[in-house]
Amino acid sequence: MTEGDESVGWNVAWSWKSTDRIAGLCHVGNGVAIASGLEVLMINSDGYPAWRTPLPFRTFNMAYAEGNLGVLAGHGFHVLRLSDGTVLHEGRATSGGFSDLLPRPGGGWVLSDRKDHLHMFNQEGRGIRRLKCGRVRKLLGWFDRERLLVHDSEGFIRCIRMIGEDTQRVIEDRGWSWCSRLEEGQLLMQAVDGEIWEGIPHPFGWDLIQRIETLGLEPVNGIMASDGWWLLSLNGDLERLPPLEEPRQMDGGDLLVGDGVSTLVSCTREGLLRWWEAPELALRRRRRIQSEVAQAREDLDWDNRKSVFIAARDAEDNGQLSKAAELYQKLGRSDDVRRILKMKREEA
Repeated sequence: MTEGDESVGWNVAWSWKSTDRIAGLCHVGNGVAIASGLEVLMINSDGYPAWRTPLPFRTFNMAYAEGNLGVLAGHGFHVLRLSDGTVLHEGRATSGGFSDLLPRPGGGWVLSDRKDHLHMFNQEGRGIRRLKCGRVRKLLGWFDRERLLVHDSEGFIRCIRMIGEDTQRVIEDRGWSWCSRLEEGQLLMQAVDGEIWEGIPHPFGWDLIQRIETLGLEPVNGIMASDGWWLLSLNGDLERLPPLEEPRQMDGGDLLVGDGVSTLVSCTREGLLRWWEAPELALRRRRRIQSEVAQAREDLDWDNRKSVFIAARDAEDNGQLSKAAELYQKLGRSDDVRRILKMKREEA
């Protein structure tokens, strides 16, 4: 683990290197879950491993909800307890495997398979329902517990009603080559001509949609933060929308996740992970570290003072009054020094 520069702007607070290739990331509030080889491991917000859980197949996608981690590995779906990595359910599989997953508002999960079905599970990973909806490229987010937004295989954005009578509709007849997750009710999209758009969708269309001026940006992932959208581009750079006033190169890698406010986590497939923090969070981290250092020094000083006091008391008990007076003097215990000197005069 290495500490990073904490100058003005987003900076790397720490970095970490995996011994195996990284296939997936999931930000979990107080850390990041990492899919590496045949393991899922949790690293806390200070960069230290918390637990490791082996799985029979390689993990390629994860999602976090209510203290649990949903994991897609091989053709199966598993649920892990976030606090210690315990597997809560033996897993469910489907022919061809699953492709994407999202937590469901109020508890539970929805998964898309590689054919044309959506699968609903409860919070512990037990199956509830399967419905046929057509091929799904990406699960985008929820309007509420019943209505799900997806990016279908033809590039259209669809709203699917998951409860009661199954209904779905294309919210507009425009296709998109890429979409972000739905973040705070907002969506970022790339049109087939390469233009980047931002919109606020509703089940029947858009409350707002607008084109964003960019210079040849090719996003592979997008995360919202307190200062706007952060995009991971095809060449591995992190770019902000709107652009930074003083642009600088920020190496992201191949994967990007975040907490939606002040933390981004990026990594390369080869295993180099970076924990990025916004300026205000970096300042709080620096002040916390300074406070911890001061407390450690105070604790060390107290331990030293305690050792000197015990030595002074032992010297006094053994009749070594001069030594006892000297040690009490080091501690600034003037009353004890006067008491020892009085004892010496009485002995004389």
